[in-house]
Amino acid sequence: MEDVKSWQKELEAIHNRPGMYLGNTDKPFTTLLGFMTGYQCGYAAGKNGFMAPEHLVPDGFGKFVTEHFGHAFPSGKGWSMFISENSASEQEAFDSFFRLRAEYEKQTPSTLA
Repeated sequence: MEDVKSWQKELEAIHNRPGMYLGNTDKPFTTLLGFMTGYQCGYAAGKNGFMAPEHLVPDGFGKFVTEHFGHAFPSGKGWSMFISENSASEQEAFDSFFRLRAEYEKQTPSTLA
């Protein structure tokens, strides 16, 4: 019963302070779904030992994106900010992430298993 009460407290905290957990968004439900999916994937990865965080976003990706957009690294901005600022829409930013991730992989052969 302790676990259920703990979860209830966590869900209540997310509901009461969504910005702290989900960021500032005009799509709180969609962002909540992403948060929960990420949590589930992270939990499964930790439990089953697959997909390390660097498989999703390699250590050098931030530098690659920063320089791709013509800035010196470090710049004080993260890769997501550069992609967002240089995209006209959420969909374009989404597609840009995957395009840039593929470009990074071509230029930087992965040493990850």
